[in-house]
Amino acid sequence: MDADAAMKGDSTMAGDSNPGDSGGDATMNDAADANDSAMANDATDGSAACPVDNTKCNAPGTAGLCKAGACSDCVSVTDDAHCMTAYGSASSPYLCLAGACTAGDCRANADCAANPNGRLCGASTPHHCGKCTTDEQCAGNAGGAVCNTSTGQCVAGTCTGVAAGGAPGTCAINASDICCTGTCQSGAGANACCPGANALAYCAGKIGDPHAACVNNVCTACPVPIAATYLVDPVGGSDVGGTGDHTTAGCAFKTITRALQVIGTSPLVATSITVLGPSTVRAGETFPIPLPANVTVTTTGGPVHVDVPAGSSGFALSEVGSGIAGGAVADGGAAPVLTIGGPHGGANDATSGIVVDTGTGVSSANAPRISNLIVTNFLEDGILVQNTGILTVGAGVTSTLNGTPTAAGRRAGLHVTGNGQAIVDVAAGAAPAHFDANTNHGIRVDTSGTVTVTGTVTSAPAGTGTVTTNGNYAAGVWIQQTAATPPASAITGLVSFANTNGNGIRIFAGSSVRIRASVSLGNQGDGVLVSAAAGGSNDISNIDLGRAVDAGGTFGANTFQEPLGSGNNGAAGICLQVRNNAGTLHAEGNVFGAIHCATGAGALTTNNGACDNAACAAGVCDLGITNATGNAVDVSMCSP
Repeated sequence: MDADAAMKGDSTMAGDSNPGDSGGDATMNDAADANDSAMANDATDGSAACPVDNTKCNAPGTAGLCKAGACSDCVSVTDDAHCMTAYGSASSPYLCLAGACTAGDCRANADCAANPNGRLCGASTPHHCGKCTTDEQCAGNAGGAVCNTSTGQCVAGTCTGVAAGGAPGTCAINASDICCTGTCQSGAGANACCPGANALAYCAGKIGDPHAACVNNVCTACPVPIAATYLVDPVGGSDVGGTGDHTTAGCAFKTITRALQVIGTSPLVATSITVLGPSTVRAGETFPIPLPANVTVTTTGGPVHVDVPAGSSGFALSEVGSGIAGGAVADGGAAPVLTIGGPHGGANDATSGIVVDTGTGVSSANAPRISNLIVTNFLEDGILVQNTGILTVGAGVTSTLNGTPTAAGRRAGLHVTGNGQAIVDVAAGAAPAHFDANTNHGIRVDTSGTVTVTGTVTSAPAGTGTVTTNGNYAAGVWIQQTAATPPASAITGLVSFANTNGNGIRIFAGSSVRIRASVSLGNQGDGVLVSAAAGGSNDISNIDLGRAVDAGGTFGANTFQEPLGSGNNGAAGICLQVRNNAGTLHAEGNVFGAIHCATGAGALTTNNGACDNAACAAGVCDLGITNATGNAVDVSMCSP
C-alpha cells in the first residue's frame, strides 16, 4: 500500500486509494457510503456494513439509512417510516429531516393538529409538537395570535375592552396579557395601561409622575421612540417602563422580545432594533427570536453575545426585508461584534444559530439578509436554509465550530436543503465571509437547494479570499442534489483551502453547478471530486468547471492543483469517480500549478484508474479518472 493509501480511512478501501473519497470524508463512515459502492473498480463497497436496506448507519456526518448496500442520506418524507423503524420508538418518534434521521414528529404546525402533546411544531423542542406558553409562539398561527396558557393552544383571544382607556381590562386566558380593544395583547406588567381619554390621569397616578403617558400600553415618563428605531439595552433597559427610546437614559427596552411585541408582526416601514453592548442577550427572551418583515436587528457600543439556550435556535428569518446586521467594533476594527451561540460548559447544546424558512412574497431581491456576525458552537448546522427559504449572506459573516466531533454529530457551517436558496455575495475589499473549521462541511447543499457564491480570491497560496470554506473536517463545499431537474448553483471566487479530512469541493452526479475563478488547494483529498452515489444519477452534464467551447461559455479559471510542497491537494486536482459511460466532465481553461489551460497548451499529469498522487510524476496528479470506459475530462487547451 502506498503512502496515500495509509491516510485516514484509506486502509478500509481495497481498490480506491483516493484519500479525498474513502479517507477524505471517511471518518464519518464515508468509506462505506454510496459514493464508493457504485464504483466498478472499488473492491470494498461498504456492503458488509449495510447488508439490509433501511437499517441505521452513519452517512456523511448524519444518521443515515442503508440503501443498495451502502450508507446514504435518507429522503425527506419518503423515508419517515424507515427512520422511525430504524431509530425511533413510540415514545421517541423520528423523521427524515434535511437528509438525516432526526428525533421529531412534525415539520409544520399542520402535523400537530391532532397531537395530544400540543398543536405547535417546535413550541419548546425543534420538530416536536408542543403547547404554547407565550403569545410570541403564536405569531402567524392560523388559530390566533394569543396563547391560552391553560390549554397551550393558540386562539383569537377575544376579551372585554376598555373604551375610555386607563386601567386595562383582563384577559381570562392569559394572565400576562391585557385587554384594551376586545383582543388580548401582550402587557408590560404592573404599569400596563390602555390609551384613551382616561390614560393620562391614570398613568400620572400609577407611577407618581405628572408627565407620565400611556406609551405602547405602558405607563411611563419615557418619550415615544423616533421613526421606527428602537433601542434594547440588556443591562440597563426596562420592559416595564421602557419605550425603546434611545435619547433618554433608562428608556430602552431590556429584551428584543419586548421590542417585537411593540413593533407587531407586520410593520409597514423599515424598522430597526439596535442592541446596546457590551451585553449578553438571553434573560427574558423567547427563543427562537422571529423577525417580522422589514425588521432588522443590529448592534452598537460594544460586543453583543446572543446566548442561545440548550435545545433552542437563535433567530428565525423568513420574511421580506428582515435581517441581522452586527455593528462595527467601537475602535473601528473590521471584526464583527455580534456573536450568536457559544458553548455552555463546553457543550454545543443549542440547535442552530439562524434558521431560514418559507416566507411570503420573498425573492432573491428582498430576501432576509445577514452581515457582520459570528455563528458558532451549535449542535446542528450553524445556518440552516430549508423548505423554500431564501437567505442573502453579506460581508463579515463567520459560521464556525458547529456540530460535534462524533460520527453522527458532524454538521455544516451553512446547510441549504429542500428548495432553499443561499446567496453569498462579498465584494473585494469587504470583510470576508468564512464557513471555516466546522465539524463536517463548510457549505452543504442537498435535495433541491442551491447556493450562489460571488467572491474574490485574495491569495491562492495563502488560501485567502472574500468567501472561504477552509479547515473544515470534511469537504469545504458538498453539493448533492437529488431532484430530477436540479436548479443550478453558481460559485465564483470561492477559496476552499486545507480541509483536513476531505476534498475542497465535492459534487455528486445529478447536480447542477457552475464554478469559476475559484481556488481549491491544500486539501487532504481532491481539489474537486465528482462522484456518483449508489443507485443515484450518473449524469455529469450539468457540472461545469469550465466550458468555453459552448456558446456563451467561459473558461473556468479555477486553480485546482499546485506542485508538491507548494499547496498541492493530497489527491488529484480533479477526480472523476463516476460509473462507466457518464460522458465528459467539462473543465476547460483551469490552472494546475504552472500550467494555465486558458492561455496555452500543456500536458497534465493523469492517473487512470484512481485519484491518488503516487502514480504521477513529482508526486502530484492534476487529474484522476477511476473508470475510464466512456468517461473523460475536457481540459482544453491542455491535454490529459
